Amino acid sequence: MERKLDQTQALIEAERCLYCYDAPCEKACPAHVPVPEFIQSIRSGNLKGARELISLANPSIEVCGEVCPEEQFCQSVCTRTKIDTPIKIRELHKFVTDNVKLKDLELDLPPLNGRKVAIIGGGPAGLACARELRRFGVKSVIFEKKELGGIPVQEISKERLSDEISRSEAKQILELFNAEVRDKKITSINELHGEFDAVFISTGLTEELELDVKGVNLQNVYTARKLLKTIKSGMKTGLGKRVGVIGGGNVAVEVAAALKREDPSRDVEVVYRRGLKELRAFRDEIEEALELGVAFQFLAIPLEIKGTEKVEGLLCRRARLGETDSSGRRTFEEVPNSDFFIPFDTIVIAIGQKPSDIFSELEKTNNGLIKTNEDLETSMKGVFAGGDIVRGASTIVESVADGKKAAQSILKYLEGGKNV
Repeated sequence: MERKLDQTQALIEAERCLYCYDAPCEKACPAHVPVPEFIQSIRSGNLKGARELISLANPSIEVCGEVCPEEQFCQSVCTRTKIDTPIKIRELHKFVTDNVKLKDLELDLPPLNGRKVAIIGGGPAGLACARELRRFGVKSVIFEKKELGGIPVQEISKERLSDEISRSEAKQILELFNAEVRDKKITSINELHGEFDAVFISTGLTEELELDVKGVNLQNVYTARKLLKTIKSGMKTGLGKRVGVIGGGNVAVEVAAALKREDPSRDVEVVYRRGLKELRAFRDEIEEALELGVAFQFLAIPLEIKGTEKVEGLLCRRARLGETDSSGRRTFEEVPNSDFFIPFDTIVIAIGQKPSDIFSELEKTNNGLIKTNEDLETSMKGVFAGGDIVRGASTIVESVADGKKAAQSILKYLEGGKNV
């Protein structure tokens, strides 16, 4: 889906901004990007100034310019909506990043102050934390066993986010802000004892939720994120011609679109127990999946994956929606005597992610997420956490915001002279 604005289009869009005094768009952005200010810089022709404003607020400026769900954040509250249509904020953001690169900015970093922080996980939250700490003279060591950059590098399809953008941004943050990367998996804070002044955990959700139905052990049953990583690596999945994707979130829609894109002749159908309005995927991703030809089977509850050795299909029961629950979503209930069968040769399970069972020394929630206070500090002094490992599945910009916030909390902690 083309989102690129040329200079004339960008200027016309910038002219539409009302430059609201209270800037609801800025408040709605988790990273608090100063939207009216950077749009004003575009209008005055100062693209370098616009880039500096966005970069200071959001370390993942390149990635968010491509895939941030503006309809969920800044654009959703644009005052212009009351007149005609909201400002295309993400497109203007991308216009800036397309024309001014991070390396083109003059960085004025303070000397290192001797403090050192361990960052466990090199995704958006970890990189944001490293960048923010270095801006205040603190060195970071990022522990990452996989490729640096997290989900944007490892799982988001190349059609939505190019390798050049995701990898170069992670590399630039690393090089320009002098972070060190160590290829080591950390599972306990004790492994870091004695070397660091504080710790930030940003491992994300590394395990996939399991579907509790008969047949999940049949051949040709796969999990979504493993497939996304395979596709992202450039390898072919080798999946069949009729694929059912069970789930209703971004990952389900992402993998469905990726599989359809890989083989346009393949039938791909998302099976979801609620309706279209309850689908927890970004609007752009749903629209793109539909354009590619992905089908949706709504109000369908998976009961059993059928087959002898290999998948032959999915037995479902029809659902109907009930009242709205505390999460704001409609509940669902089974419709008696409504079972139906969908023939598939492959099933992909995409019902969510969960944290791995590590860092047992820290207090956790009932869902296994790490508990933190408002400053993102965990139950252990000097140990902070953020991103999906605290929030559950969230967006890139929310993880970035956590990385920045944790860095500020760590700086306050270090000023107190405490050690891990």
